[in-house]
Amino acid sequence: MNKEKKTEVDELKQFKLDCQTKSPDEVVQKHLIDGGCYFFDLYYDEYEEFKFKKMIADSLNVHIRDIAVVGSGKLGFSIKPNKDLPGLYEFKLFDQDYDLDREVNKSDLDVAIVSSQLFDEQLVNLYDHTDCYSTAYKNRNSFSKYILKGWLNPKFLPDSYVITAEIDEVKTALSLKYNRDVNIGIFKSWYFFEKYHRNNVHTLALNLIA
Repeated sequence: MNKEKKTEVDELKQFKLDCQTKSPDEVVQKHLIDGGCYFFDLYYDEYEEFKFKKMIADSLNVHIRDIAVVGSGKLGFSIKPNKDLPGLYEFKLFDQDYDLDREVNKSDLDVAIVSSQLFDEQLVNLYDHTDCYSTAYKNRNSFSKYILKGWLNPKFLPDSYVITAEIDEVKTALSLKYNRDVNIGIFKSWYFFEKYHRNNVHTLALNLIA
């Protein structure tokens, strides 16, 4: 096993152990909010993550502290359940599918923006864009569910909606630079960010015990 994969596996073992021995609050704060970022720590110098976050922060006019890398780019492995078997957590390593088959895409870089001001601004813009949500909007129910959780989930935005032209340009530039998709979601506050991930960690921990 090479050094990189061993590091991923060691981090995964520690994460699973913490899920079984620590509170979900502590797991989220230790692994998802604090600590290093797997992707940038492995492939780049110490300033690359700062430059990445700075570009995103400036394009959205938010503070750099409002930017958090999440997902497998942060941890080195995915904590999403299998979409067909919700109780199955495969913990796929970062770029695992790409390493096995170069025809598939590399792992995305997922970014959370935690900003009440930006969240509220986008809700106003979306309300106007959809004519008070009266236009045809196939993902409206899913969008509404996540908004009630304090999360503007980009998967359920109208196809024609653009958060800002500036962030679209930055996402395109970053995707070209790192040769992988860059996704952003906007949270109303750290409460909603932590609550969402805390619930996921709680469910994950129960499945580890089962």
